[in-house]
Amino acid sequence: MENYDVAIIGAGPAGLTAGLYCARYGLKTAIVEKGLVGGTAVWASSIKNYPGFDEISGMDLMMKFKTQAEGAGAKIIESAVLEIKNSKGKDALKEVVLQGDSLKAKAVIVAVGSKSRWLKVPGEKEFLNKGVHFCATCDGPVYADKEVAVVGSDGRAIDEAVYLATIAKKVTLICSKKAFDSDQAKIDLLKAKKVATLMETTVVSFKGKSFLEEVVVKSSAGKESVLKLSGAFIYIGSEPNTEFVNVKKSADGRVLINQNMETSEKGIFSAGDCIRKDLNQIATCVGEGAIAAHAAAKYVQGNASNQWA
Repeated sequence: MENYDVAIIGAGPAGLTAGLYCARYGLKTAIVEKGLVGGTAVWASSIKNYPGFDEISGMDLMMKFKTQAEGAGAKIIESAVLEIKNSKGKDALKEVVLQGDSLKAKAVIVAVGSKSRWLKVPGEKEFLNKGVHFCATCDGPVYADKEVAVVGSDGRAIDEAVYLATIAKKVTLICSKKAFDSDQAKIDLLKAKKVATLMETTVVSFKGKSFLEEVVVKSSAGKESVLKLSGAFIYIGSEPNTEFVNVKKSADGRVLINQNMETSEKGIFSAGDCIRKDLNQIATCVGEGAIAAHAAAKYVQGNASNQWA
């Protein structure tokens, strides 16, 4: 069992940034990742809103993050975290229980992100990044002057449909419910942007050859129809990967933090898309990761305020 100053759980934009900052603070730093380094950001085929790059793929950007974090001295460990618990020793360390192993750290930063909910219909995974996407801000510009759809019923789905309406030739919002789960102001904006809507309609499948060409939908009456589309953006919610951490969370499982990224548990910090916030973007995750690293460094050095509310 190896000891670290800081253990970071998750190697997405927030986790890799936190790792870079912690390592540069001179802290012995581990970043634990159970899946793909870079997180869901690597799914973005084209990113045009990250400062410093006119355009870059999510994979290329995240590999730059990885190289920089490792170059600063952070160690990436490929494993799943099962539990975080207080060490039984007198050292007041946190024990991070992994699959088949464990490590100890003076501070822990939870940056596990969240996973988008899939529709679980034929063709969805086959056409991922080939017409099926989960981030209009990331991939929307690819569909300039093309016809696309947004699948969802809440405010975020409406926001993304409105955004795509400024780029695409035509946008259709496919909603499985009778009414949108959003305020009237957003619904009015949807109409003002001339976004077509299909209510009480579900997606049956995605079809095409090399790229998405058709979306098969079904009405509440059971009638199927085919939409000729180049892209489809899915927004049916996301789920934070926070089951293993015992801190205060929102009703949907997102970690509650203060302005210093401190959680309700002393010595545990959090950043990225697993925390409760309004904007989920790479840029916001980077800032949160830096703040969490700064707060964790102060905690390790014995200078933290530990004021959580």
